[in-house]
Amino acid sequence: MRFHFAIASVILAASAAPAAATQVTEAPAAAALARPPVEGEVLRDTKARIVGKVYKVQPSGAILAIVHRETVRIPAETLSIVDGKLVTTLTKSEALKRK
Repeated sequence: MRFHFAIASVILAASAAPAAATQVTEAPAAAALARPPVEGEVLRDTKARIVGKVYKVQPSGAILAIVHRETVRIPAETLSIVDGKLVTTLTKSEALKRK
């Protein structure tokens, strides 16, 4: 009886390990931000100047923003949260070049 219990617990442990390993598959860009961007949120540059507004958040962590009535894609690696505000390392003119 003890032998069957030991085999069952080993099989259970072996089958649970791969499942636990696959649960942590979060996008690196999304994990870098303290919180995800929100649609309608103001996007600022590193000097706190307004660049535009978030139109849509993409699954990759990048955002589509409205800058001077143009939709531009802002890469996730340029985004951060500073004092609770969404900030990009791009300036407004650099963002407009990414149409």
